[in-house]
Amino acid sequence: MHVGAEASEAGIACDHGHTGGPGKVLKWLAAAVVMMTVAACAGRSDLGYATLTSEVPATRAIVVPPPGGPSIVAVLQRNFQNGISQEIALSTASLTSGQNAFYVSLLNNTASNMEIPETLSLPPLTPDRIEREMEERIPGVAMQTSLVYVQNKFGPFGFATGRSPSGDLCLYAWQQIEPDKPAILVPGGAISVRLRLCDADASVDQLLRVMYGYTIAAYYRQESWNPYGDPPSPPAGFGQVDAPMYPLGLDRREDTTVIRRRVLSTESRRATLPDQTSGRLIDKDTVEPAGPPATILQNTAPLGGYPVVPPPPSE
Repeated sequence: MHVGAEASEAGIACDHGHTGGPGKVLKWLAAAVVMMTVAACAGRSDLGYATLTSEVPATRAIVVPPPGGPSIVAVLQRNFQNGISQEIALSTASLTSGQNAFYVSLLNNTASNMEIPETLSLPPLTPDRIEREMEERIPGVAMQTSLVYVQNKFGPFGFATGRSPSGDLCLYAWQQIEPDKPAILVPGGAISVRLRLCDADASVDQLLRVMYGYTIAAYYRQESWNPYGDPPSPPAGFGQVDAPMYPLGLDRREDTTVIRRRVLSTESRRATLPDQTSGRLIDKDTVEPAGPPATILQNTAPLGGYPVVPPPPSE
């Protein structure tokens, strides 16, 4: 007890005798570090965003336009718990307000609980919903829904066309790809596609070519994901004996096909010939040209399925 008291008195004496000892220095260093940390935190600002959408490279686009365009300008993507959605901006050559784009949603589970936050859903395609989408994405353009049945390699789709005040032709097309029969255990997923396309010089057929020729380049790597359904069966007779298949419809009455080879003179190669008596124009195919007679390669039976063109009157 006596030794401990002496050691304690020596320590107290040492502390009072050396005011700049190591303990004091460590306290000052700790205080300096705290002040520097506070200053650094006060000068730093973490930037936050109010949207969950981010831009991804064009090579990550779910849908790819057909060869020849329009080209992909940018891809905005948003991730959900049960899928992904993208706005694929396309090159635009029009004066109509708005951006040409594909709007695509890819679901890996169509039976997800919609009450869970950040869950993607595909509502049914109703006329009211499609009309609201067109008003939002092609404002100020009166769109007329086509009643013609059309389908591409993914199945049927609908479309509407309209002329903008600036004179551009606009197309809005919609398609929902999902299995034609429900899955027994696990839902097979679904794909929703919208196309907004306006052009100053294109025709309806040229705009529809984009909807006919687009490709879906993304998929989920799980065995149950299959929005396309079962593959179609091969045609009857495929690979069978005594079942010939011909290209370009050559299987139509091959035994009665007549192929004529005409030797045309210089005068008969013109698109039309004037009739000296009536002044009307006669198509060159209705006039027998000068030279050797027509050569019949098979037989003289008429070509089936086409009207018979009468010969020109003899002079």
